[in-house]
Amino acid sequence: LWVDDRPENNVYERNTLEQYGLTFTLALSTLQALHCMEHNKFALIISDMGRKEGNREGYVLLDAIRKTNKEIPFIIYADSRKQEHVNETLKRGGQGCTNSPAELIDLVIKNLLNN
Repeated sequence: LWVDDRPENNVYERNTLEQYGLTFTLALSTLQALHCMEHNKFALIISDMGRKEGNREGYVLLDAIRKTNKEIPFIIYADSRKQEHVNETLKRGGQGCTNSPAELIDLVIKNLLNN
């Protein structure tokens, strides 16, 4: 599941990950992502941070997911990779936070191989 209100910004990354055999369901909002989670099973979630709903919406989604699903890997792919953002993501139960396409791909592959 890839959650971003501007999915056109991630075409390169999705195309690269699709070369590994991955497919994606896109959600444009936290509400849409939670709805998708109710009706589908996903191997991993990638989320941006700020959306129309708020500038910390990635954490809102992560917290909501962790209330019901402790296992699914959750990666935040946003504009910042400041250590404070990485630390907060990990503290909330996420597997990583990055703004680097290469690091994102590494995080996805590493987390899928571990599950």
